[in-house]
Amino acid sequence: MVLPFYRTIYLTWVRCACALAFLCISAHALSADRSALSSYEIPRISSAPRIDGTVDATEWREAKRVVIDIETDPAENVRTTVSADAFIMEDGETLYVAFIATDPDISQIRAFYRDRDLLWDDDHIGIVLDTFNDERRAYEFWVNPLGVQADSIYDDVNRRGDKSWNGIWDSAGRITSSGYEAEMAIPLKQLRFSPSDSKQVWGVDFVRQFPRDRQNRISNNPLDRDILCYLCQIRKLEGLDDLQTSRNLEVIPSLTTTSVQSRPRSLGAWEKPGLASDAGVDVRWGITQDLYLNATVNPDFSQVEADAPQLDINNTFSLFFPERRTFFLDGADYFDTFQNLVYTRNIADPDYGLKLTGKSGRHTYGVLTANDQSTSFIMPRSLGSSVTTLISPAGEQGVSNQAVESDISIARYRLDLFDNSTIGAVFTDRRADTLGYSNSVASIDAVLRPTNSDTVSIQGVYSRSKNPLQLRERFGQASETSGNSLRVQYNHIDAEWDWRIGYDDIGKDFRADLGFVNRVDYKYFVTTVGRTWRADGDSFFSRIRFAADYDRTEDQSGKQLEEELEFFLNMNGPAQSYLNALVGGSKTYWNGKTFDEQFNQLSMGFSPTANLGIGATLRIEDVVDFANTRLGRSNRLSPFIRLQFGRHLQFNLSHTLQQFDVEGGRLFTANLSDLRTTYQFTAKSFLRFTLQYNDRERDQSLYLNSVQRRSKDLTAQLLYSYRFTAATRFFVGYSDASFQDDRFDSIEPINRSVFAKFTYAWQP
Repeated sequence: MVLPFYRTIYLTWVRCACALAFLCISAHALSADRSALSSYEIPRISSAPRIDGTVDATEWREAKRVVIDIETDPAENVRTTVSADAFIMEDGETLYVAFIATDPDISQIRAFYRDRDLLWDDDHIGIVLDTFNDERRAYEFWVNPLGVQADSIYDDVNRRGDKSWNGIWDSAGRITSSGYEAEMAIPLKQLRFSPSDSKQVWGVDFVRQFPRDRQNRISNNPLDRDILCYLCQIRKLEGLDDLQTSRNLEVIPSLTTTSVQSRPRSLGAWEKPGLASDAGVDVRWGITQDLYLNATVNPDFSQVEADAPQLDINNTFSLFFPERRTFFLDGADYFDTFQNLVYTRNIADPDYGLKLTGKSGRHTYGVLTANDQSTSFIMPRSLGSSVTTLISPAGEQGVSNQAVESDISIARYRLDLFDNSTIGAVFTDRRADTLGYSNSVASIDAVLRPTNSDTVSIQGVYSRSKNPLQLRERFGQASETSGNSLRVQYNHIDAEWDWRIGYDDIGKDFRADLGFVNRVDYKYFVTTVGRTWRADGDSFFSRIRFAADYDRTEDQSGKQLEEELEFFLNMNGPAQSYLNALVGGSKTYWNGKTFDEQFNQLSMGFSPTANLGIGATLRIEDVVDFANTRLGRSNRLSPFIRLQFGRHLQFNLSHTLQQFDVEGGRLFTANLSDLRTTYQFTAKSFLRFTLQYNDRERDQSLYLNSVQRRSKDLTAQLLYSYRFTAATRFFVGYSDASFQDDRFDSIEPINRSVFAKFTYAWQP
């Protein structure tokens, strides 16, 4: 019998409570003593500087000056002669930041014109702001010597950054005879912080990335590698008092126009090209500086740029693709948990969306509601998964095969505990009542830091699903199912040692239809131990890490699915070189048999000059042929090259070649290529040509079931973009798609489209 939903949530909580109580006591003891770092007082000015890349002494004379001269990587907290000066001030509405970076050889400065958020291989400099001063979340703003900007949000609880967030701010830069200068103007409207009549206290870090023979990180703050948290080690910024309340509203209308011509894969007649236009609007309202409302009506969620291609052959699990859509990106980190229960790419075609996210003291919360004209989600199993789309049955007029609309609700709450620990809950619900479908998920989670170097992550989840006839027939589901998921992981990281112990217990009927959970019906145990040796730039290798990993997976009945032992070697050396090696073996169960797999992988790369980056990954393994239930030998080579011609033209080419042999011959050969050539006119505009080619050739005599002997896919895109700000952009482009299978002797076109898209950020 399926337990009542809320009773099961309660039981899930009880199972975790004893462990949480002990860890909370330990974390509370840790929080008692952390010495405060000295603060910077930020001055208020009455006259704003010009953001033109020239740091004029008169304009910045009242600013607070901070010296950036402590190398934290690869050397640990060593004073460096390659220093920079940061200047910071505010006028009640905008935060102004400037940098003067000296360089002993300006010919070696790595700086190119790029689109925003693509400057990570360049010299760049920036500021990190913990605006809630809770040592859990921070904004990052970066600029390269030519004024190209990037921004992100760093989550110190889960130790990951989100580069998809886009703020609206201004930047400029220029290379000088002694280095480079850069300026930023960051509107306070773009930042979330706790409103106060008194002065603000924020965490602040000024960071310079200096890529030469090594990737050098230089800061104003020393960092202790024995302390796991980052934001707890940076200094405080005080000021910004008596801020005047202002209208914090962004209205972003969008207009998309497309002309598409297509034909079926049977190569029937081309449809006549039609011109279609669609308009929508996004609204972002800062009710207060710590409470934001996002709304969208008839949104255009068309994706202008193609996803990076992934090789999907001899693979049984669904692939992950990152979110790129504006409405879902703002405040997305408010919904993050240890397990990915909110994967918004599952919301494919909404008519509307509404999202409220905020933080009050130690309380963080988010609510999202939307509809979806197409209900697609992952159906997971123990040894594979697939994506399914609900289709309406034939109605009174006999209309069938129509996508089913569903309603979506998501809620997240998190309570901050002590210095850097949290406890929280997530609820998601997706339902299509007309079809008798629903999936509800409730979760509690905690991230606790009992010591400076240790983290314990716990998440217990319960799901309940109502399954329409098509799910019952296709996947053998009962009319109603429920399941539990428990994930526990302990991590230790210090300057020399790292280790982890993890345990997952995912029930057979567990489903998270709004998340990315592509495997269920298993119990998983893993333990890893690693040792790291570090040196400064005078040594050949600046970092060497060796690690061993053991894991075991069994299904809920106790059948062993996999037992694996792996050894890792990671090294960083001169010319920004790296070498990553992996050797291991496993006993793997598939379709009633257990196979002895063995794998070897080597990845190498380097960037000897600013204009060249090159590398490759080679993987040689004895691995299961899932289509035919036997062991095969796979050789996979994945080289890449990045070439820069001058400051404007960039060429990126990646390729994957996989050859898979079995007894009797070569089962398949797969080639996947991705070419992207970009001419960046300025920091605001570019012209990009993208070509993606996928070629799979199979020996049909070696397959148990019928397969295509040869299949090819070719897509091409020409795209022009002009960006006024992060949210005000214009795109125009052309794309086409072609394919080939055994019916045809050549690649045949099946789609051609011309498109234009314009978004405008209006701030009344």
